[in-house]
Amino acid sequence: MLVLLLIINLLLLLQLVWILYNSTAFPKSPVIESTPIKPLSILIPARNEADNIGRLLESLISQQDYIKEILVLDDQSTDGTSSVVREYQYKLSNLKLYQGKELPSGWTGKNYACQQLGEYAEGEWLLFLDADVTLEKNGLALLQPCLDDNYRMISAFPRQRVHTFLERMLVPFMIFLVICHLPIRQVMKTQDPKFAAAHGAFICIHKESYQKAGGHAAIKSAIVDDMELMRLMKRSQFPVALLRGEKFASMRMYETNRSVWLGFRKNIFTGTGSNIYLTLFICLLYALMYVLPIVCLVSGLLLGDKQIVLTAAIAYLIGVMIKIFIDLQAKTNWYTSFLYPLACSCFILLALDAIRIHMKREGYEWKGRRYYE
Repeated sequence: MLVLLLIINLLLLLQLVWILYNSTAFPKSPVIESTPIKPLSILIPARNEADNIGRLLESLISQQDYIKEILVLDDQSTDGTSSVVREYQYKLSNLKLYQGKELPSGWTGKNYACQQLGEYAEGEWLLFLDADVTLEKNGLALLQPCLDDNYRMISAFPRQRVHTFLERMLVPFMIFLVICHLPIRQVMKTQDPKFAAAHGAFICIHKESYQKAGGHAAIKSAIVDDMELMRLMKRSQFPVALLRGEKFASMRMYETNRSVWLGFRKNIFTGTGSNIYLTLFICLLYALMYVLPIVCLVSGLLLGDKQIVLTAAIAYLIGVMIKIFIDLQAKTNWYTSFLYPLACSCFILLALDAIRIHMKREGYEWKGRRYYE
């Protein structure tokens, strides 16, 4: 066991060096410049978002100079989403509300909603925002310098607001997985679709390029739509960018433990290409690197084995350093980093549950719909 812990310590040190290097690949925060404003269409697909969409619309009021139009598509909502949007039409003169069409066979709900919005939009650039996003005060002003010939798709990771237990455990894993495992420089330097990462809550895309690539119709059945959209743009030879988005926007993705579980479950397995062996390998790797040290630490204390205790404690503290660094980068609550073995355990259980759903062909439940791979 001691030899295994020493190997884990080495791997964790290499991981720490890697994330310190990899995190420098994100483009630096843009500087607001006095350049001509690019016409920007704000596109918001909304299904049962009455509790969230008002906050987003409120954050757009002071930034109307950067907005050509705001289009909201009510995707067959059963709550008061449309009513909330109508209340803001007197504050936002360029706000238009559309009622979504019936979902055709072969489409996921969000992809079809985004496709409809893309067809209605008139701006040179399309900014797809989830309804639970809130733009920062200068969010659109900071985005403007990015809208040039260097990129044709930009996705940013908004700062995450978390409150419930599973939110704190699982939501920060999005940026954790990216910084730990994805060579960020390759995302922006190569057209290889294997190097892709995006956050569907904040995607800005050049309309003409989006249309040439085929739009959301080209990925209509994709469950992890953001990743597939970036892969589509790469295959179409359009340059893309992945940004840290805490200066652009914040969001609360899920508001209950159940919604956290269901939301991540539908994405986690498909995010690995529905590869059971790869998913199981990641689970095993995380169990060894992040969970086993704390188990050994506790057992070493109970057995009085000082070598095991010391080696396991070092492994645990290196893991804490990794998690704190990433959480500080993402502007999330760093103090929960000390619970990272528990967070990794939740992640492993979630991945195994997603594999179970896939094997039993039950389909992934989300917002009253069920999606099959």
